[in-house]
Amino acid sequence: MAKQNFIGLVVSQGKMAKTVKVRVQRKVYDTRIHKEVIKRKDYLVHDEGNLCKEGDVVRIESIPKISARKAFAVAEIKVNKGQQFALYETLAKEKVIEEEKQKLEIFIKEKQQFESVVTQIEDLRRLDQIVSTYQTQPNADRSQLLSEIDRIKQKWGIQSWPSEEPILSLDINEKEKSIREVNLDLIISKIMSDEYTDDRNKILAASTSTPVGELKKHTIKNIVRKYVLNSKNELPFEV
Repeated sequence: MAKQNFIGLVVSQGKMAKTVKVRVQRKVYDTRIHKEVIKRKDYLVHDEGNLCKEGDVVRIESIPKISARKAFAVAEIKVNKGQQFALYETLAKEKVIEEEKQKLEIFIKEKQQFESVVTQIEDLRRLDQIVSTYQTQPNADRSQLLSEIDRIKQKWGIQSWPSEEPILSLDINEKEKSIREVNLDLIISKIMSDEYTDDRNKILAASTSTPVGELKKHTIKNIVRKYVLNSKNELPFEV
């Protein structure tokens, strides 16, 4: 008797030892609707070498039953797509690990910079206290105070104290707000007032083709806001 053979797709792998789930599709004629339909059936298939991966197209053939639900074995791997998927997954994991490593290095670097700034601030505060003690307490041990002053000055490269030169090198990422941004609500409310109706209408005419009478108040306000935030546009009054 010829062995049964099917071509199917591996849909599950690694959940059971030496076993994969293979989905087989075939067309059958349905006499009720008089039309060919696709039927799917999943088989538990023996994979002796654990070679198959999800996505592989394989040929399975019948064998003597190994268990109650396993009566087929992998005879041939037709299309080895699953190995490619596994490779992509491995590469993706390696990339994620590399990105996490880079983020960690940046975090450690920023933390060290922050700790350095904190230490510098503490030393400068201590320097202020020492100088104050040196000036206000004549009975203090001046040699010890001078020694500590010299140590802090040498550590941070300070020539004199109080210093007119910048001591702390702080990296501020936030952009400075312009005068328009600071006074944004005030400027908008002023333009929206009756006093500047003509100027407001000019702004609206330059920004939209819709007649002013058809614009709603919140739409007008949004147009005015965009106009004000654009630093190239001139305002009808001095800020």
